[in-house]
Amino acid sequence: MINKIKQRYFSNTNLYLLVAAAVMLVMLLSAWYAMQQRQQSFDTRLSHLHQLQLNQLAQVNYDARQQVMVAAQLVASDQHIKQLLLAAAERYRANEPAAALNPLREQVSPLLNHYWQTLQPYAASQLHLHLAPDAYTFLRAHRPERHSDRLADMRPLVMHSLNSGKNAVGIELGKHGLGLRAVVPLTDPKGMVQGAVELGVDLQKVFQQVQTGLAAGDSENDSAEMSMALLVASDITAVLNKDMQQNWYQSEGWSTAESSALLRYWLGNNALPRQLTQQQQLLLNYDGREYLVSLLPMPVWGEDQAEARLLSVSWQDVTAQINAQQKANKLIWLIWFAATLLLLALGVLLVSYLRRQALYEVADQQALLKQQEQKLSALYQLSPLPILLNRFSDGAYIEANPAMEQLVGYTPEELKQLSYWDLTPECYADAEQQQLKALTDTGRYGPYVKQYRHKNGDLIDIELNGVLFSDGGDEKFIWTIIKDISEIKRLEKLKDDFVSTVSHELRTPLTSISGSLGLVLGGAGGALGPKAEKLLSIAHKNSQRLNLLINDLLDIEKLMAGKMRFDEAAVALPRLLREALEQHQPFALQHKVSLTLQDVPDVQLWIDTARIQQVLTNFLSNAVKFSPSGAEVILSAELQGQKVRISVQDKGPGIAAADQPQLFKRFSQLNHADNQAKGGTGLGLAISREIALHSGGDVGVKSAAGQGATFWLELPLHQPEVQAEQGDAVLVLEDDADTAHLLCEFLRAQHYVPDWAADTSTAWQKLTNQSYVALTLDLKLHNDSGADFFLRLRDNPATANLPVLVISAFVEHGKLQLAALAHALDWLEKPVTPELLSVKLGQLLSQLPTTNRYQRILHVEDDQDIVTIMRMQLENLCDYQAVASLAQARKTLQQQRFDLILLDLGLPDGNGIDVLPDIAATQGDIPVVIFSAQDLSAEHKTQVRAVYSKSRINTEVLANYLKNILN
Repeated sequence: MINKIKQRYFSNTNLYLLVAAAVMLVMLLSAWYAMQQRQQSFDTRLSHLHQLQLNQLAQVNYDARQQVMVAAQLVASDQHIKQLLLAAAERYRANEPAAALNPLREQVSPLLNHYWQTLQPYAASQLHLHLAPDAYTFLRAHRPERHSDRLADMRPLVMHSLNSGKNAVGIELGKHGLGLRAVVPLTDPKGMVQGAVELGVDLQKVFQQVQTGLAAGDSENDSAEMSMALLVASDITAVLNKDMQQNWYQSEGWSTAESSALLRYWLGNNALPRQLTQQQQLLLNYDGREYLVSLLPMPVWGEDQAEARLLSVSWQDVTAQINAQQKANKLIWLIWFAATLLLLALGVLLVSYLRRQALYEVADQQALLKQQEQKLSALYQLSPLPILLNRFSDGAYIEANPAMEQLVGYTPEELKQLSYWDLTPECYADAEQQQLKALTDTGRYGPYVKQYRHKNGDLIDIELNGVLFSDGGDEKFIWTIIKDISEIKRLEKLKDDFVSTVSHELRTPLTSISGSLGLVLGGAGGALGPKAEKLLSIAHKNSQRLNLLINDLLDIEKLMAGKMRFDEAAVALPRLLREALEQHQPFALQHKVSLTLQDVPDVQLWIDTARIQQVLTNFLSNAVKFSPSGAEVILSAELQGQKVRISVQDKGPGIAAADQPQLFKRFSQLNHADNQAKGGTGLGLAISREIALHSGGDVGVKSAAGQGATFWLELPLHQPEVQAEQGDAVLVLEDDADTAHLLCEFLRAQHYVPDWAADTSTAWQKLTNQSYVALTLDLKLHNDSGADFFLRLRDNPATANLPVLVISAFVEHGKLQLAALAHALDWLEKPVTPELLSVKLGQLLSQLPTTNRYQRILHVEDDQDIVTIMRMQLENLCDYQAVASLAQARKTLQQQRFDLILLDLGLPDGNGIDVLPDIAATQGDIPVVIFSAQDLSAEHKTQVRAVYSKSRINTEVLANYLKNILN
């Protein structure tokens, strides 16, 4: 082994050469990457310097604009100048002779000249006083003798300020050069613009002054000088006077008054772009030196072209920085090369050392491996948990530790002679296949609970965990760790027995107490006095609280996310609306509004009354608040197919069509002036919509501005699961007389004919002499077993298919006993309610064979026209029922049984295909037919009986197809 390792890893010259080449490549790539990072860092420094140049240019432009505007405002704020200018404007508007303005001009001239003399050192080029409305030149400070000309066509900036009455500042190119001008309008006491003060500065001189200041600052800081200048598009400098043009250097693209040789060199060689729309950074050469150049477009007043016509340019000598970077790069490349050579030399020394040490290390590893094998063998032999090795191909036992012998009684030698099924009962064959699949897919299985058969024949509860491994060849084995859980199972059984006993002893009498109190309060025992009624109400309420407490203590494992569920029950619509109206009468009287309830259909709804009242409260309170004094608010309801629409109509200001889509969104409130004082958080209607959707309905509004509003709530009608025919007999097998009496009362209220048997012998006699549609059964009977009675019931051909509803406190225990005989069987845990008892019996009766009952179709469709047509096609054939949403479909599927489902895909709350798992879970394997305008994927088509498109088949053909399926 050692010689083989030496030959393979330490005597291969080609391998050394390959490693050396790889080291060289890695070092070169590392050096290249490092240089790229340095170059990026240098580029970042240049970008930072470019940003400083742009900031400097922008700051110069901003400071110049601020200064010229402040100076112009200072002149305009002089009250003497303002009064004289307003007086001149008055004479000008009166069309007095031009000579009439001279006295005023002579008065204002010295005042204006004072400001002119002050502003000249700051690059001021002109100071004008203009009269509205046509920019009549009242006085020029720099040329007092020239006045009385109208500049409406020549001064767009002045005209903009005179027309808008606002301050204006901008850059203009005139005959005398590039000027930054500010105009401040002057208004009379009535707020009318009568004139304006115009101040202009020579922008070129401004840049020169800033340049002088930067040069002085750079000389003090001993850093590279930053220079700046202005560039103007060559085609717009033609307006300059001839003498002015002589001072400008013009190239094909740009012109400048700057005398810098390098700038003119770049312009002459077209180094600067002719077309520019945004700021730009350049690196240009002049006289062997490198300069960083930044270009910043500046707006010219009145120019709306995308391409810049005026540029501010800044440049700085960066030759020293570039030379330093290049020098450093050369040095770093040399360092990397030296490091590579050094690393290769160290590698050669290291390999030589490793070759000498390899022999010793391999020998040490072999000794260590032997020690570890001994340790693992000791752990395996001394482990308190049984460990088993099986061959994967046939399950044969290969090896076992001593703990396995203690568990099953077989020695390791005896185990090797056994087959896999000598230890594992054959009833676990299906479960073994599932674990085998998990082992094949993931390489492990477990925890897997099953039983082993002991040598003496006893069954032992165990838990298995195992892994799959290979021996290096093609043979696979399974290591399994086994845990004896017999004691855990025994303790669990004790706990279950305790819970079952306590549950029965508490729930059985509580059912009698709570039910009896409910019947007495309902008038079953005659009229009650006020005091007795109050005391019984307290007892009834506390019995219900005790029921909830018991359920929390004994059925804690059943409490999941249902804490937020809706407590739904059958509610009469007229009563619901009357209560809503009565609750809001005081609020309506307070606002002097009348509430009216129109005729309401006498139908039942399956809803949470408190939540639906919350929706009606929101609608009614809004209607009252937004209705004028003396108005009438109408509450009404009408049937629409399988739904009822509840409407609240007011005489308020109405809601515009554009605002209606926002009403039912969270935090949405209208912004009309009439609504500002109404208050609210904007959540009421959004909450109402969620409640309606959860209840299987919807909400909406019909309104127009100025015509009031009608808010509506749609809810599905309550469909009784299976109505008992008068005279359908139900046998109650219950040993507790009080509970039996209560169950019989509940059954009579649901139009059944109850019959009571206190023991199994009486029940058998009644079943022999009379026919019953169903049987209720208590599992724990006095001196008898309800489970044994159920088994006898199923063995008798006459009662094999009789629906049985188990009403007991031993539901979980009973499900384990009767799991294999689930036909026509359902469960109801004590205590019971009339509503739940009715639902369970209805579901059981719906499971009768189709030859003995009316077949039922559920149509999930939101188009009421299609529902109406299909009802006409099918109502004589079967019990046709329609729902309009996924939520309502899921609720109906849980409550009722059907023979066929007709399904639309495009529903208000989702895709109809999403309800297929619910159909399978609640209805089993029944036909599902898709009837929709939407396409269905190939994968989903395999899950349904047929797929029809609304656009390619008529309802008559579809109805005939459904009839064939049911027949």
